[in-house]
Amino acid sequence: MRFEGKTALITGSSEGIGFAIAAALVAEGAKVILTARRESALTAAAGRLGAGASWSSGDISAPEAAQRAVDHALQIGDSLDLVVCNAGILIPGVVFAQPMAEVDRIIDVNLRGTIATVAAAAPALAKQPSSAIVVISSSIGRKPAAGTGVYGATKAALHYLIPTWASELGPMGIRVNGVCAGITETPGFRAGAEAIPGLEQAVLATNVIKRIATAEEVAGPVLTLLDPAASGFVTGSVWDIDGGFGLGGQHG
Repeated sequence: MRFEGKTALITGSSEGIGFAIAAALVAEGAKVILTARRESALTAAAGRLGAGASWSSGDISAPEAAQRAVDHALQIGDSLDLVVCNAGILIPGVVFAQPMAEVDRIIDVNLRGTIATVAAAAPALAKQPSSAIVVISSSIGRKPAAGTGVYGATKAALHYLIPTWASELGPMGIRVNGVCAGITETPGFRAGAEAIPGLEQAVLATNVIKRIATAEEVAGPVLTLLDPAASGFVTGSVWDIDGGFGLGGQHG
């Protein structure tokens, strides 16, 4: 198994893409630590994954919650080898009218939370050979969509930070890459689609494959980027896993 003996921390992993990544890592022999705000969701998710899973609850945008999750990983696995920064929220709203409380919350989770996680994890990752971070972004960070401006701006910021982190952490032996996920069937996407009429149809209209991805289809490339045997010479990249998002409109 590719990740036997490895310990992985996955933020925002009680459901959706984060849970799919955790399940794939457990299947490949890793110990995983799930994080999210709701303990009930975490305990249920960990129960579904079995003995290979543990959890640490908290708001990942708070540095102390990120550090607590890293400390828990070190207690469970004696090391921290892999980190997936997946936690994120989409609160729809037009930029000029969105309440600042919502703006702050999106920035706190999507941007501040990712920064806090990387900062907390880096010292532990630097002690392990072949350590890696994968940051989950969104195609909305590549191609703006009305009603998702603040969310898209935070994801675009991650596209800047990923190669920056790769440059800064590379000398410590840590590879950093990103996955830019397109429209994916998750509870979070369903909530967004209900709040923004026509969102799903508009995105599919520019998608070459003309369907929604499964969370498992995003998890697969993430594991490839985490695996040094498959991508040990890859760092600072952002892989678009989006069904050709932005190309579909050219083909009708």
